[in-house]
Amino acid sequence: FIFASSIIFILIAIMKKKIYDINILFALGSKNKLIYCVFLWYSLIYITFGIIFGTSIGLLISSYFHKIIQNIEKFLNTKFLSSNIYFIDFIPIKVIYSDIFYILLLVFSLVIVCSSYSILKIIHKNSIKSILS
Repeated sequence: FIFASSIIFILIAIMKKKIYDINILFALGSKNKLIYCVFLWYSLIYITFGIIFGTSIGLLISSYFHKIIQNIEKFLNTKFLSSNIYFIDFIPIKVIYSDIFYILLLVFSLVIVCSSYSILKIIHKNSIKSILS
């Protein structure tokens, strides 16, 4: 959800910066469908790279998490989960790839829906402006 919301806010900010370009496309006579397809493709590129990099970084961190924690403990000269205090002295991590797939599918669909909404909102707003002026 955090990843999807950050991508959505980035896309909304990009759309607000691209209003000038959208107005130029309207002035050149492009249809709403073309503008919608261009910016949907733009958001698809963003979400694809975000999913690839985010998933690969997350899987790398989860596979080497125990070593990372050991290095941090050595650097800080302290033990986070002492066996004297806690029942277990490690953080159990199990990667379930079907859950990762479902989460990625949910994030992808959420970003597509929200970016489509923001694109349609901006196109509708600009088409009304062009009709009124």
